[in-house]
Amino acid sequence: MDNSLNTTFRAAMRRMAATVTVISTTAENGARHGMTATAVTSVSADPPAVLACVNRSAALHAQLGLGRRLCINLLHCSQQRLSEVFAGALEGEIRFTEGDWLSNAEGVPYLADAQANIFCEVEALHAYGTHSVCISRVTHAVCRPDVAPLVYQDGTYMCTGPLTP
Repeated sequence: MDNSLNTTFRAAMRRMAATVTVISTTAENGARHGMTATAVTSVSADPPAVLACVNRSAALHAQLGLGRRLCINLLHCSQQRLSEVFAGALEGEIRFTEGDWLSNAEGVPYLADAQANIFCEVEALHAYGTHSVCISRVTHAVCRPDVAPLVYQDGTYMCTGPLTP
């Protein structure tokens, strides 16, 4: 991509607001892995599926594989610090000292007080550019009643709220 297109593309993408998530999983050796992600969206309602784009340079990327179980934790607007920790402020297993982490029956770590937890199993991985597109079948989901997601737009964290008429 030429430099001017790259600059314009990045500027355009900064105008897209996205819910902040932490993708979490457990490696074969039992080590927990996680990373902050905003490139996450639904793919299908039948069957329920989501996709997440993961940079191949991210430590979590090495843990992705067909059949891998993971959780997409949608963050609450009070969880900016947790997003920063999983975006690189801390490394490795120490990240999981931030927040209220539990593990489900399959050993997948999940954030107990997230806006929502989407548990899934990787069904497809597609390499594209610097990233892999990971498509996962949803196996279980949990939603909290308080709807106040952490959102990232134009390099800034924010919360959303309903528009007043």
